[in-house]
Amino acid sequence: MTALPDGVSIVPLVPHLALPQVSSAHTRASVPAGAGVQEHCLPFTAASALGFLVPSPIRFGWCHEHEVPGDGRAFRSPVGTDHASEPEARVFYVIDDPNCRFHRNAFVIEGVAPGRDLLEPGISFFDRGDQQDLFKLHLPYIWRTPDSIDTLFGPLINRATQAAHGLEAVSGLVETDWYASPVNLVLRTPRASVHVRPGDPVAHAVLLPRHLRRPPLEVAAEHSRVTRDARKAYAQWEAQHAADHGAYKQLARSRDGRI
Repeated sequence: MTALPDGVSIVPLVPHLALPQVSSAHTRASVPAGAGVQEHCLPFTAASALGFLVPSPIRFGWCHEHEVPGDGRAFRSPVGTDHASEPEARVFYVIDDPNCRFHRNAFVIEGVAPGRDLLEPGISFFDRGDQQDLFKLHLPYIWRTPDSIDTLFGPLINRATQAAHGLEAVSGLVETDWYASPVNLVLRTPRASVHVRPGDPVAHAVLLPRHLRRPPLEVAAEHSRVTRDARKAYAQWEAQHAADHGAYKQLARSRDGRI
């Protein structure tokens, strides 16, 4: 079991995997000089540092057939349109990795079910023709979060699309305090060919307390105390910001996300 901060654990089901890593406020190796760059904005960097970066556990791609590597296993979704009239249609491919027991688009999971191995796909598809722009990338490990803490899986936060090779993760909320199966990331295929290596970030995972799913929302009355206090704080903030453009970083309660 691999323990992560704040009581989050990852339980690998096969060896030698690229596993989630705590996200960083740094989103690019080189920060341009001068004022006004995104890394000077604490809301931007604090968001970038949320949760975990989720890497691809396998080498795979989506490309034209002539672009498939020599050791790649090419295939199409079993559901969808007739590709015979599409000479430039793209295919998926995966590459075997014996180090993590990945062979023919499946992980071999040993020692879980008595007397037999379990198979977990690498890539799978939806069984509807109107969802063929989506596919599933299976993560061969189990997430464990504290009681009543869910995990929101979705697109990379504030990372350039190149970080995910143009792939877009569709958001999904998993009750990872009890969910006993590997999580399947749902990805949308891009317009261009992609080639992904094990360890390349493809999604973001953020922890959410379950009781915050549907919080109440009200509009403060004009005569209420909260309105008076907010307007007073707003005036004070404008004065502080006019005197010092870095006031937000000095006043912020949290140190997380600072560069």
